[in-house]
Amino acid sequence: MKKLIALMAAGLLCGVTFASAQEVDLVALKSQIADLQSKVDAMSKEMNKMQQHTVTDKVSLGVEFMTRVDSMQFNDVRGLNDELQGKLRNMMNDIANGAMYNFAPGSVTNTYATMNDGTNNYIPATMQNYQAMFQGQGFFDPTKVKKYDTNNDFFMTNRLRVRMSSKVNENISFTGRLVMYKAFGESISEHFFNGTMGSMNMDMNSGQVPGDDSIHVERAYFVYSNNIGPVPYHFSLGRRPAAYGAGMENHENAVLGGSPLGSIIQMNFDGASLGFDLEDVTGIPGLNFKVCYGQGFEGQYGTYNSLNSTADVNDVHFYGFIIKAFDNDQYKLWYNYAYGAGITDGFVGTSVFPFFVRSAGYDDSNNPTYVLVPNFGGYISRIEPTSKVGDIELHSIMAQGKTFGFDWFAAYSLSKTHPDGSSANPMYKFMGQDKLLDGKSRTGQSIWVGVMTPELPYTKGKLGVEYNWGSKYWLPFMATTDAAKLATRGQVYEAYYHQPIVGDNFFATLGVMYTDYRYTGSGSPMGAPMKIEDVIPYNVMMPVVDKVTDFYLKMTYRY
Repeated sequence: MKKLIALMAAGLLCGVTFASAQEVDLVALKSQIADLQSKVDAMSKEMNKMQQHTVTDKVSLGVEFMTRVDSMQFNDVRGLNDELQGKLRNMMNDIANGAMYNFAPGSVTNTYATMNDGTNNYIPATMQNYQAMFQGQGFFDPTKVKKYDTNNDFFMTNRLRVRMSSKVNENISFTGRLVMYKAFGESISEHFFNGTMGSMNMDMNSGQVPGDDSIHVERAYFVYSNNIGPVPYHFSLGRRPAAYGAGMENHENAVLGGSPLGSIIQMNFDGASLGFDLEDVTGIPGLNFKVCYGQGFEGQYGTYNSLNSTADVNDVHFYGFIIKAFDNDQYKLWYNYAYGAGITDGFVGTSVFPFFVRSAGYDDSNNPTYVLVPNFGGYISRIEPTSKVGDIELHSIMAQGKTFGFDWFAAYSLSKTHPDGSSANPMYKFMGQDKLLDGKSRTGQSIWVGVMTPELPYTKGKLGVEYNWGSKYWLPFMATTDAAKLATRGQVYEAYYHQPIVGDNFFATLGVMYTDYRYTGSGSPMGAPMKIEDVIPYNVMMPVVDKVTDFYLKMTYRY
């Protein structure tokens, strides 16, 4: 009996031991499986990283998307009074209905001549007689200028930027940026011409002025880097990063975005640059010298001038250089020189003009004659320059720094015109704006200063203020909406507050800008500037703005 009990106990013990061994094997197996799964997950993540790395080795993408709302008030706008508006409207209606203004030689009055032959052959008049007719109708009487206020209380825009970069090796890389800048509810990029360059759709402001949902190539260029002995150099060719340059960092809440100083150049163009880093050979921190070239207009390909051997229009070329005289990361000192050679009376572009002045040949005394044609249909016109009007040179010196946590900058700039020729465009002749400014060599000046606080307590936001002033003959190369204030012949005050929501990747900007124009034609090379208070009705057939207050809110995503 004792043997049987001992045998049963031994068997039970063996069963328990066997069961325990099974449990141990299962636990070990589960542990091995979990360990294997962890390794598989790690390998999968590594493979994803490797695949992503392989892709980004070719092209890296970044996105910036901004939604902006503006509320703009225009004060003391100068325009035609009700009497002259009625006269101009009647004149345009008469012309549209076939009645032409016909002038006897030397006459300062007008008579009507109704055409019944259906040929629509307009009866021409000399420019002097057209101007005499407007004078006789009271368009040169300063008492008939009307002052009024108007506004655009709710203007919304979206701007999308897609940044591209690619680097083959340490010697060669590519950078590009695609832009869509769209006004809410807008489906076309051609706007009513208001006398400024910004109201024309052309190469220099493509993607820089709100329009439709078209995608524009704002930047696309390669950079080749190497060394000449101990001196590093870089050569670049393509569509230049010529907007949002030094000085725009505070306003944009971004790092340096362009090559020329933002105080004198804010426009698109194609060209090249060659730069030399001289810090190591001179011992001066950040010393850099760069020569630049650009083409602002192709004068022959695709234009009337390509077939007309007598045309006085050639390519427009830009030359210049940039010296970064000092840069130790805390303080910077820049000097930028630019020269625009062979500036024409315009560029190839499209717009909607209120009326047209067309050449109609010559009269019996060999005076050029013209036809005035209203544009009641709002038809889009393609225009191109007719004549070279001269050269423009620009100088700018800028200091930037970070002191006690405050980011600041100050720039002094100078423009000088060298007139050479006059416009053959009938519209410019009709308006008396056929010269580069007033046809004399003129010097303009500009001051631009700004400061932005360090992060404020609690909110972590930053507050910035800017001021810029331009003299009567100030004439930079400006085409972007965001930098249009820098072309102002007058004064601009601006304050803004950047509030981070998700760091610098998503933030809000609340701002206000007050512009006080002192002279007409800000940013335009054509026509003599006049004091706003001295304009006459003949000058304001397209209204002239005196003061503008713009409140704005921006929401920006950047990653």
